[in-house]
Amino acid sequence: MMIIAHKSNLYNNKNFVESVNQLEGLAGIMLDVVMTKDKQVLVFSRVTTNKITINTIQNNNLNEISYYDILTLEDALTMLEGFKGKIIINLLPLNEALLIEDYQKVVDNNLRYTEVVKTITDKFVHANIYICSSSYNLLYQIIRVFPNDKHGVILDENSGSYIDVDFYIFVPNMLDERIMSEQLSLKKEVMIMMEDCDDLSMVLSFLEDNRNNKENYQYITNHAKIFYYSTYHI
Repeated sequence: MMIIAHKSNLYNNKNFVESVNQLEGLAGIMLDVVMTKDKQVLVFSRVTTNKITINTIQNNNLNEISYYDILTLEDALTMLEGFKGKIIINLLPLNEALLIEDYQKVVDNNLRYTEVVKTITDKFVHANIYICSSSYNLLYQIIRVFPNDKHGVILDENSGSYIDVDFYIFVPNMLDERIMSEQLSLKKEVMIMMEDCDDLSMVLSFLEDNRNNKENYQYITNHAKIFYYSTYHI
């Protein structure tokens, strides 16, 4: 079973990244990132980072937000240099609502954000980098800026029309066996992301009813051991 570790609230960022190197059999790790005003890319958790927090980070310099659990993307990738699995970097969307009246500014900000992440990942030529976002505006820039890496989208209720990428990340209430099987047949990677116990329950129920591709899906979870042992009976 292909399991990708996602940050849990039980660990701070540094301890989480360190622990990944001690876990056997992981297919990968997922890091959520956001950029500060002075262009420092930080690893944060989607679980605990709401839009207000992201907005605070984006509008302040690194030295002004020292009260957060801070780990830079570069430091995280340095700590993971011996990791053999895929490293999924999820670019948390910029607060586009504040810029909605100036679409070109949204585009420019997303391009700058993506380019800064690229300058960091370029330092780690042996890392198996995957890049994704839930923002289609941001994803268009990712596809342009990262031509040699895998591109993916996190699908949710607000997702727009179909976009052709290398991998798709489904949240539990978006699971659809027909659509997911179709993407597998097109040689796309299909991932399921779980962030809490309710998500785990929904995914286990889905797999109980749709067992054919259970081993072909990849599972992003911050409860890797619980999920792994819970699927034995399915």
